[in-house]
Amino acid sequence: MVILSVNIGEKQGEVQAFAEARKLTMHVLLDEDGSIARTYRVSGIPVSFFIDREGVIRARHLGPLSEMLILQYIQLIP
Repeated sequence: MVILSVNIGEKQGEVQAFAEARKLTMHVLLDEDGSIARTYRVSGIPVSFFIDREGVIRARHLGPLSEMLILQYIQLIP
């Protein structure tokens, strides 16, 4: 399993400072112009997508996630 975070609308320096201050270990990708958010129809944040190995979105969750919810979503991925 791979977890990626996508930051929408901020510059690399700001995002890097935020990630370093919080000692984030996951990859944080940049969507400075919002094009990826538009492609995935992101209407609010946080939003999580659960994508299988073939790139098919198996689930989408708007709002915070608990460990229990994450485990439930993971089980939807074949």
